Amino acid sequence: MIFLFIVVLLIFVIIYREYKKKCSLRWKKLQEFPGDTPLPFIGNSLQLGFDSDEVSQKLMAMWERHGKQNFRVSVGSEDWIMISDPDDVGALLNHPSELSKPLERNTAMKPFFGNSISSSDGERWKSIRKLMTPSFHFKTFEKRVMNVNHHCDNLFNILDTFEGRGSVNLYTYLKPYMFDILCSTLMGVDSNFLNNLDHPYLEANGKVINIITQNYFSYWRNIPTLFKISPQYRRMMKTVKTIVDTSTAVCLQRRKILNKIKEEMDTQHKSSDIEIVTLLNKKADDDGCMLDKFLLTKLPNGSPIPDDIIEEEISLICYTGHYTTTLTICHTLYYVAKYPEIQNRILEEQQCIFKNDMSQKPTHKNLNDMKYLEAVIKESMRVLPPVTKIGRLLKNDFRFDDGRIAPAGSSVIVFFEAMYQNPNIFPEPEKFDPERFFNSMHLFSFVPFSAGPRNCLGFRYAWVAMKATLSNMLRRYEVFPCDPADEPQFAYRILTESKNGIHLNLKKRYFN
Repeated sequence: MIFLFIVVLLIFVIIYREYKKKCSLRWKKLQEFPGDTPLPFIGNSLQLGFDSDEVSQKLMAMWERHGKQNFRVSVGSEDWIMISDPDDVGALLNHPSELSKPLERNTAMKPFFGNSISSSDGERWKSIRKLMTPSFHFKTFEKRVMNVNHHCDNLFNILDTFEGRGSVNLYTYLKPYMFDILCSTLMGVDSNFLNNLDHPYLEANGKVINIITQNYFSYWRNIPTLFKISPQYRRMMKTVKTIVDTSTAVCLQRRKILNKIKEEMDTQHKSSDIEIVTLLNKKADDDGCMLDKFLLTKLPNGSPIPDDIIEEEISLICYTGHYTTTLTICHTLYYVAKYPEIQNRILEEQQCIFKNDMSQKPTHKNLNDMKYLEAVIKESMRVLPPVTKIGRLLKNDFRFDDGRIAPAGSSVIVFFEAMYQNPNIFPEPEKFDPERFFNSMHLFSFVPFSAGPRNCLGFRYAWVAMKATLSNMLRRYEVFPCDPADEPQFAYRILTESKNGIHLNLKKRYFN
């Protein structure tokens, strides 16, 4: 009898809760957007399923079913509005005060990167962004290009050995290569991961995006008590420890180098501590060494930035900086191998730039002249967007140009996969066509590095690394597709990546 009473009471609570929800002004605003009817408590979760790698495909099916326009979806008890209209994307990303990231996204990422600049807002976000900005100043770009060229030589020593031996998985070598570049430029340390492929970080970093995506879309993981007793939690924390330990080691290594520099300055100049710190800060600005800025900066009360804050930021920068750039380079090479005519166009442009010396290392000016290569990279990012979704958790009601209102407390998600496959924005979206980027298009129809106040600070750095690497590689190797058995298995996670890597065949080029 008691059990029956409890069941009846629960049914009554559910019915009453749904009645209140459907009568609310918030729901009336949400209903202005097309969407499937959500179930009590779980929303549209059953429609999205339990395989996080398939969620993006199911969201794409919803987008198509609802007329390839903005639509709503309920994820658990949270309401999302998925947008793919460039005008709406621009209005959202340029908004001066709607800067908070969605709750589910932050919950998914915080085990790895804490309250870093990617998740924080308010004063911490402002102060950290201001601190990081000088490291991406244009005056550092020539040094960045030289650094990429140097690391390319190390990469080629390895890739040369694969000629005539079958395909090579580019993920295996490009990930440590990019991590080494990032550490030497932004952290001021030599990680040398490319010559240490068994390093635990390299094994762990391949798991991170999958775990974050599962955290994002496996709704039970947002129940801490339940998640913490699961084997998935223990596996996640093991991966987190490896990522954090590596960042801690990078910070310790740079501290030792910085202390040695301080001692040498003191011996040579007999300067005061204040003068030495001023000189070190100027050197950090000139070199673009971001980690030095964190280690040398004092808080308003005169204390140094706490180690845990520094390590959170370094974990984020080291991981996202090398991983997203690696994916873009590898995916671009995949399409270059797939379309020989595009590879030939790239080579023709390179020959126009380097004339009779195709082994020459590129300069920053050379990179600026590589317009067709840049278009190929952009088209690769359109077809396989490195970042699949970005969003904002609304503090206030947000009015779209058509008069519809996204209510406060909902998340507005920029749905890159949908926007980049919209034939009204990109004609024949299924076609790989770099030429489309020589045509005029809406300013916010292609924003792979976001835009507005929370745009990616390192986007110019990423372009330098990608273009310099691809220029060097495609002048050294002709790239060919792999065997059909090794065809990439792309998964649209928080980042788009291939579950089995990117396998290509390489053949060295020889120029007269």
